[in-house]
Amino acid sequence: MKKILRRIFLSLLVVVVVCVGVGVYWFTHDPEVPTNSDTYLTDAQGSTYLAVVDGDGHTYAVVTDADGNRYAAEFDGSQVGSTVGQINDDISLDEVPTNFTGEHMDVTAGNKYDGDVATTLPTLPEDTTKEDKTTTKKDDKNDNTTTTKRPDNKPGKLEAYRIEKYQKVFSSGTYLMEITTNDPDLGDMPVTMAIKNGNMYVKMTMNLESTTMNCSMLYLRSKDTMYLLFDDWKKYSKMPESMMGEDMDMSAMLNEMNKSDIGEITVSEVEIGGQKLIMESYNSTVDGTTVNYYFDGETLVRRDDISPSGVVDSTYFTRITTDVPDSYFEIPKGYGYLNLGFLEAMM
Repeated sequence: MKKILRRIFLSLLVVVVVCVGVGVYWFTHDPEVPTNSDTYLTDAQGSTYLAVVDGDGHTYAVVTDADGNRYAAEFDGSQVGSTVGQINDDISLDEVPTNFTGEHMDVTAGNKYDGDVATTLPTLPEDTTKEDKTTTKKDDKNDNTTTTKRPDNKPGKLEAYRIEKYQKVFSSGTYLMEITTNDPDLGDMPVTMAIKNGNMYVKMTMNLESTTMNCSMLYLRSKDTMYLLFDDWKKYSKMPESMMGEDMDMSAMLNEMNKSDIGEITVSEVEIGGQKLIMESYNSTVDGTTVNYYFDGETLVRRDDISPSGVVDSTYFTRITTDVPDSYFEIPKGYGYLNLGFLEAMM
């Protein structure tokens, strides 16, 4: 994930620095604002469906069965109804959006857990080395005596289940997160990343000498095109072809992000800045990277990727949610087009 953010940041930085240097951002024109060519329907539960229209102008939602067959289903504006026919020949499976079907998630971390990690051991309560005791209580009224065995007071065993819950969210391809990292290029700038239906949105704040600038990147799967959004200027442009290539193959990167390479998970208790956290850890089955997830209770607050050579890449999570508004994947109204043809020639 950090590799993707770094590439996006550097691409945005190049464009912004050149535009500021030549003052070209004042010379723009306004073509038709791009939209995703796929049309989607959203039901009352927030699930998204590809829309298809028949010869009579009726709109249906595309649904699939367990085998991946596609069907046109009735849609009343809020609920998907019965199917009216199979449409495998008209719609390919990769055109159908995915919906998150797991438990809804919307969690926020209260602190930034960016300190050093210290291993801690569970502290046993007093008297755990003594034999179990019984407590005797006499009921004077009924002349009855009851005996209760005292619990052993041993701490509960740590179980590894938290990574799996979050991995289901990330592999679903439908989530929004707000993060910071320890990347020297990104600094401690906040980053918002939203992913849904193969589309991707990333918002960053860039530090340019004595000023800051808000920029975003929008990738639309249906167009296989990346757009740069300069939010402070209210402008947008296409990413120059010369800046694209294998390193910026967004479709491939999104597929890679959704894959799971989790090995055997271990769990322990650690401290960061005096705060006790649960750490679940595994070694990547792909490249041997050690991946540590840190949880404050049930909330994911940090992830460390430790390379075999010992380099640590840290990501600090502020918010993670499966509620991803479709508006993230549209060019905002009122944004003018910034023609970067001159930059293409320079590159």
